[in-house]
Amino acid sequence: MLRAIWFLVKLGLVAAAAVWLVHQPGEVEILWRGYLIETSASFLVLVLALLLLLWTVAYRLWRAFIAVPDVYRRYKVSAAREKGYRAVTDGLVAIAAGDGAAAEKYARRAEYMIPGTPLTKLLTAQTALMQGDAPKARREFADLLEDDTAAIFGVRGLLNEALGEGNYREALELVRKAEQLQPKRIWVIRTLLDLETRNGEWPKAERTLKKAEKLGIVDKDQARQKRQAIWTAMADDNLRLNHIAVATKLLESAYRLGAGFTPAAVRLAKTYRLADKHRAAFKTIENAWKANPQPDLAGLWMGFMPEPKKTKSIYDAGRDTFDWMKRLYDLNPESRDSRRALGAAALQARMWKEARSYLMEADDYRMLAKLERAETSNEAKAREWLEKAADNPPEPRWCCAACNHISDDWHGLCPRCGSFATISWRPPGQELQDAPRRVAPLGGGFIAPPATINA
Repeated sequence: MLRAIWFLVKLGLVAAAAVWLVHQPGEVEILWRGYLIETSASFLVLVLALLLLLWTVAYRLWRAFIAVPDVYRRYKVSAAREKGYRAVTDGLVAIAAGDGAAAEKYARRAEYMIPGTPLTKLLTAQTALMQGDAPKARREFADLLEDDTAAIFGVRGLLNEALGEGNYREALELVRKAEQLQPKRIWVIRTLLDLETRNGEWPKAERTLKKAEKLGIVDKDQARQKRQAIWTAMADDNLRLNHIAVATKLLESAYRLGAGFTPAAVRLAKTYRLADKHRAAFKTIENAWKANPQPDLAGLWMGFMPEPKKTKSIYDAGRDTFDWMKRLYDLNPESRDSRRALGAAALQARMWKEARSYLMEADDYRMLAKLERAETSNEAKAREWLEKAADNPPEPRWCCAACNHISDDWHGLCPRCGSFATISWRPPGQELQDAPRRVAPLGGGFIAPPATINA
């Protein structure tokens, strides 16, 4: 609209100037090389205007003529670029279809048509991966790091290669670069948290966990469980260095998040014992037993049993053991582990009737076999109990949900596969619906975020 108004204004000015010249009388005489030219002033202005117009047209025609080679060159470049990007598209389609030969053909075409572009390097790198040429792929991905707009592709490609080689230290550095490029990307935060825990960088992992919780990548319950595991693993490191005070504070923090997390409760009770805080240790075990009965707690509880005040008769031998375990049993009598623990204490005290009652309620057939041998020496009945035990699912152990490795104790990192917070008290070989996955690169398809432990 403004351009139209401006055109009308200019047209009006020209018309006004023409009218003004027509109404201005005057003559012009030009003497040139012996010729005298006489004309009116308005006609002279008109002639000059026409000459200027002709000069402008001629100049533009000349400029257009001399620009023909450059226009043709730009046309060729544009056509080559269009063909090159079409080759990139076809190459990516070939990669998605798993056609390595076609992908290589289109990659060569793209390199010829549009060499050095980020998409060309990406296609070449992916094609090299499909062809098994990892060094070439790494070179192309490394070149992509120099381009601000495509650096994330280079990071992801190199990250997958590092994970495939099991080089978690290099992978951690790469995912930190990815965080700088895309600080709120879900796969970046998850992979960063996983790799920081795998490398034992607990303080940094805790900061990343806070960020993941803030962004909604993990919910509050998941964040609580991971935070407990991180603090307990940090406490283990400090206990190995004999930093008891620091370890105690970390374990108290983990324990406050949930008394049912047995690894923290057991370690905290032990540190209290080292500090002669027996009442605090008792309270820790009792609260943990209420929340989540577990044999490690029962064994630790028995270690705290006080010495009898007087010598018992041979008929009361072991009664103190039973009574001490009964105190823990009463805190959670409905639990199978409570019944098993009390049944085992009764068996140790040679209280056959009580032992049989509690072990039967707990369906602890292996302990019932021991009871038969100890009470009646009935080997046939003992074998019958063992056969029943063999038909039952295996007893819970400290088992990794990622690789089913069985450990004697809880570890923050699985000793076999290195996955974080995957060891729990459960039957070996049991498949979990939310079983975590190990960090692993994808195969020959288009690069994508790595598969992380807590996907």
